[in-house]
Amino acid sequence: MMKVRFRRAAETDLQGIIDWFEGVAPEALPRILDDIYASIDRLIDHPRSGMTVPISGLRRIVTRKYHFKIAYEIDGDSVVIVGIYRFQNRDS
Repeated sequence: MMKVRFRRAAETDLQGIIDWFEGVAPEALPRILDDIYASIDRLIDHPRSGMTVPISGLRRIVTRKYHFKIAYEIDGDSVVIVGIYRFQNRDS
């Protein structure tokens, strides 16, 4: 079974999401976090399910409901979350 690790940048991204939604839509935050973590949980069983990002060597998935992008890499028996962000905010 794959393990999940977060790079510091991904932890910062996640905290930024939490901070933003606590300020603008705190009632939505639990559903948003559920969406993000459900996608990460799927990677444990299907780590190669994300599309490959050309040039970077990373993979990415888009969460089902709120369309956050999760950039990750596979490192041995771990899925390493590299970044979490809104679809329109970055190019990875």
